[in-house]
Amino acid sequence: MTRMQLLWVIIIAVILDIYLVWGLRHHWKMSPRLEKVVKIIWTSIRRMMTRIVFYNPFNGVGKYLKNRFWEDDKGRQKLIIALELGLLALWAIWVGRVYLDFDPLIIPSGHEFFSAIQTHHLWTQFQNCGWCAVWNGSERGGYPAFADIHGSMLHPIVMITTLAWGVLSGAKITLVISLWFAGVAQWWLARELKVSWLPRMWSAGIAIVGGHLAGRMELGVLGVVLSTAMCSLVFAGVISVSNGGGKRSLVLLAVVTASAIVSGQGYMLVGLPVILPAMIFLIFDDEQKLMSHWKDYFTAFGLALLLAAPFLVPVANFMPNYTKDSDSSFLSAQSLAYLPLNLVINDWHYYKSEILGKFPYPYLYTLYIGWVPVILAVVGLSNSKKKNKRLLWFMATAIVIEFLIGSALLLKWLIKFFPSLGGIRHPPQIAGLAIPLILGLSAYGLERMLRINWPKLSLSFPRKSLAWQWSLSLKWLLLIPLFLSLKSAYQFTEHWILVEKQGDGIFELLVGLKTDTLQWVEPPFGEHRYIEPAIRMGMKLSPGVMTWRWRDREYPIPVLEANRAGPPPGAVEIMDTLDGVPIYGRVGEFYAAVSEDKDSSDWHGFSPCVATGSGGELEVVCETSMPGRLIVKENMFTGWKAWMDGEPTPLLGEQWLEVEAPPGEHTYEFRYQPWDVPVGISLSFVGVFLCIQMWYRNHEEEISSEGDNPPSESDI
Repeated sequence: MTRMQLLWVIIIAVILDIYLVWGLRHHWKMSPRLEKVVKIIWTSIRRMMTRIVFYNPFNGVGKYLKNRFWEDDKGRQKLIIALELGLLALWAIWVGRVYLDFDPLIIPSGHEFFSAIQTHHLWTQFQNCGWCAVWNGSERGGYPAFADIHGSMLHPIVMITTLAWGVLSGAKITLVISLWFAGVAQWWLARELKVSWLPRMWSAGIAIVGGHLAGRMELGVLGVVLSTAMCSLVFAGVISVSNGGGKRSLVLLAVVTASAIVSGQGYMLVGLPVILPAMIFLIFDDEQKLMSHWKDYFTAFGLALLLAAPFLVPVANFMPNYTKDSDSSFLSAQSLAYLPLNLVINDWHYYKSEILGKFPYPYLYTLYIGWVPVILAVVGLSNSKKKNKRLLWFMATAIVIEFLIGSALLLKWLIKFFPSLGGIRHPPQIAGLAIPLILGLSAYGLERMLRINWPKLSLSFPRKSLAWQWSLSLKWLLLIPLFLSLKSAYQFTEHWILVEKQGDGIFELLVGLKTDTLQWVEPPFGEHRYIEPAIRMGMKLSPGVMTWRWRDREYPIPVLEANRAGPPPGAVEIMDTLDGVPIYGRVGEFYAAVSEDKDSSDWHGFSPCVATGSGGELEVVCETSMPGRLIVKENMFTGWKAWMDGEPTPLLGEQWLEVEAPPGEHTYEFRYQPWDVPVGISLSFVGVFLCIQMWYRNHEEEISSEGDNPPSESDI
């Protein structure tokens, strides 16, 4: 029997049960004495259940809970909020349950997952050596760890889960938490629209299983999932401030905006500020006059910049050094005529094809939420009260802008003035930010549908002694399409939220690439599955896999390289063959050596040195008979300092770390001590202090405005 057939059997059984119980009761003539006994038994059972629920078997705890959380209005509201958020957490755990297998060999599917989480090793490095973690020396000659523009390592969720469970298990937990936060964001947005429990819980449930999240895991890009969820919170925060939420709403908007900034996905950070034109509907009244809460938006943005300063200050410092591949034609963009169709297409084979002008890469285009949310969104937009027109038009305008960006229609016009926009090579992902706004309109539309004066279905058994009547509004028939829409979205999600088992051959090959000292090595180029395990083992990869690179910098040449395509340039022999891949060695390539030719950075006439350390703390021991220049193949940037035998020595190189090397045995120390990270952290502490101060300012006013007032007809 299928699940649908089982559902119909249950419905029929319930109807028959109602008929039999009530019908037989009214047709069976019960004696007055027996009827009295039945009433006494039923009253006793009811009182007993009431005592179990609300009163105490144990030292008045039940009575306290009743008085604290049920009879008190605010306590009851807080309890309802906790229950709703708890239910969303359970739903997110169920949807992402496959990720909660902490076996280190079980990994989320998506071939870029391991490269997407490589920057999370910032916190394992921090546990090992503290401040040295501010320099990431694991790829391409190293780079400032806090300046990575596509890593999620500075997000608090990533930091906490990594420190608690490690990089791999922490990333799995982060994915589940991201699903939950996407639901919380949708729940918050619906709450700001003052809809009842059913629309907000249903829309939040759809958000958790939306294709804009699950589909991204076809590639395994955790950062896009996390960033989409955090940006969804920003939309809710913007509406909360518009609703007059006061200083606490301002602080919440600042916190969630900073969270979105450090969530590690440039594409989402492009899609977030483009809603600014739509905010005209929120900051101007019906007479086109500027409303007072525009200052709250300005303040929240300033606080967000302070909170995100540990990321923003290093990025601003190194901005001239960034470069990445670009595509001024935006070839991956799907036409605006077709892109919205992805909201209602759940065919797995469609996303694997090139139909409707797209690439066969599902992670770029999945937006599926189904027809029911789309139809309800139209209903919500077309049946709004005058009071909420500006709010709904903000959401509708923002949706249009996100699709204009996602289809690259707007980008193709803007690139004429800003050529750097060509770096947004895959804009369809940005369209995922339209989903929370669409679902917000859907929740509003559902609330409008529930408030229609629906006809009622009545059942009655008129009998003098036991008269009974039962009625049910036909509006509850809406539960059927709502349930089916949730089921359909969940089934679509199952195509992408998957795990797979890691092969042992990966680690066998990486062990074969290990060196006795610090040396650059390279697993098979472009194969992401080797990246995070290699960094976990403390290896230095060149070039590795990164989504961006430093301008005008050459990569260190690896001393060992695994290459399926044959001998790479400069390789002289096969050192081993592991996991079916030959490992080639290079003679004359070292991480650190003293060149006898001070005017040359090549390795002719060199004396190799022994290098140890990690991150931004390196120690090099050299023994030479002639003076020369020590060259350490680690990228030279402002912030590096050097010592020889405990005494400061000037750095000379522009590409690599270089110092003068007199003859004899000497110990050299190199430490990365940047100014930007301490400044960023200090500014963040200032932001935290201001947020705390503002949160508790006018405490009485904030408490009076934070309740969840039941919606009235004038609100919807």
